[in-house]
Amino acid sequence: MATPSPERLLAIIELQNAIAAAAMNADEVMRVVAERAAAMTSASAALVELVEGDELVVRAVASSTQLALGSRQPKDVSLGGRALAERGPMRAEDEYGPGSALAVPLLYGESPVGAVIVMSSARGKFSDPADAETLRLLGQVVAIALHRAFTYPKPRVDTQHDALTGLGNRRAFEERIAAELGRNKRYGHSFSLALVALRGLETANDRYGQAAADEALRVVANIVRRHTRVIDACFRLSGDQLAIVMPGTSAEGARIVADRCRAQIVDAKLCEGAISPRFGIVEGADDTADGLVARASAAYT
Repeated sequence: MATPSPERLLAIIELQNAIAAAAMNADEVMRVVAERAAAMTSASAALVELVEGDELVVRAVASSTQLALGSRQPKDVSLGGRALAERGPMRAEDEYGPGSALAVPLLYGESPVGAVIVMSSARGKFSDPADAETLRLLGQVVAIALHRAFTYPKPRVDTQHDALTGLGNRRAFEERIAAELGRNKRYGHSFSLALVALRGLETANDRYGQAAADEALRVVANIVRRHTRVIDACFRLSGDQLAIVMPGTSAEGARIVADRCRAQIVDAKLCEGAISPRFGIVEGADDTADGLVARASAAYT
């Protein structure tokens, strides 16, 4: 069995730590694993399929493929199904259009769960056995997440999420910051925090009504979600303040995310342009949670 490079192994370990810190659900784990599978094997696309009866159903997609979310294939004829039947990696040419594909079975113990598949337009790709072992390790991350999802009851959404925006609430934010500070202290893992203050929200509420202000908040929340990664986490801390926690991101990288969000929020002209964002960005260091927030608050621009 080929061993992936140290860089790949480290990336998988860091991914596992980030998933645990973010308390991702199974759907989020499958999505981020598909993204990482494509990146680590230099594939043009990747997907995760799950067994449902006699079919394999696409439950996560990275980049563009012929198979969309929810697509179904008979298990006994698909590449993922053949990998499950053989309990090992399967390679094919022109299976998903011109080019190469590699499927690795997704197993929990001896139980067949699904498959992780990567694709490339280049023929003869994925011949390195380390690619298959990389996918196998990533598949274990998915299998564990699915096992937990079906074994342990999910917490009530309202204990961790803001009802209006669907973002994490202050309690969830405090737990995530504590986890990131702990990872930074123990392992030196970097992260950045961006606070988002919405100027003019209170005035908009008075002038246009609460319904309009609430809709503006939902629009901002969707913009922030759209411009952040799955391993990032977004929160609503108070009426007009949001926060974004970005693992493995420098302050410079966080500013790029903030600039994109800022531009789209301004372009949305919320409440006739009455609402505008300010961002306070800092990189995590040897801080307390309160100290980190205070530094970010002092950095608003």
